[in-house]
Amino acid sequence: MGSTQHPDFEENFLLKPSKVDDLFKFLDEIAKANKMEKKKDEKVEVDLSAGVTETNFLVMERCPLGLKKPSFKKTSVVSNLNQMTFMRQIDMTSDQRNTARIERVRVANNYRRLGNAEFRKPNYEKAIEMYSKGLQYISDTEVLYLNRALCYVKKREYKRAIIDIDFVLYHLDFHSLRGWLYKAGTLKRMNNEAGYKECADNARRFNREFVGFVDKFLEKMRTDF
Repeated sequence: MGSTQHPDFEENFLLKPSKVDDLFKFLDEIAKANKMEKKKDEKVEVDLSAGVTETNFLVMERCPLGLKKPSFKKTSVVSNLNQMTFMRQIDMTSDQRNTARIERVRVANNYRRLGNAEFRKPNYEKAIEMYSKGLQYISDTEVLYLNRALCYVKKREYKRAIIDIDFVLYHLDFHSLRGWLYKAGTLKRMNNEAGYKECADNARRFNREFVGFVDKFLEKMRTDF
């Protein structure tokens, strides 16, 4: 007898222990150190309006203390560097582009794991941050969008969750079983019964071989989603 588990749901990160908790502690320490350095560099603000009256004032443009006017030469150099980077990307061979994408996928997958670790804590805000960073490297993966959407659902930010889910359904995979089920669950929590039924029907219609699983998921969702 075949398994009723759909491939989209093979990611069982919510049940496995995380090996990145120590790394997060390290990142937190780095963040604290950066805040301390920032405080040291802060300048005392000077009140430029002191002594100004209706008859004693001078209008002029003044740069903030410690801020130099932008250099035309420096701006030109940055512009040239950006152009060179763009040209290098154009000149890349197919193999080089594939290698670069593999590396981006690796980095995005690491951020996914970090997000999963935060989800389990649960620290949904931090998980959202990690999934968002992963999407900066690979923007066409439904896993990161749907994981982030689930975080928004847990935070009761349902409309924001729908944005991520709809991006998956209407730009990446219209037949996504996980996408339709997550949208059904989200609309159910928003008391949108008509929308819930439509999404449930789409999940069944586009994934007929998993109808039994869909029904079990929808039943479980009423209490656990």
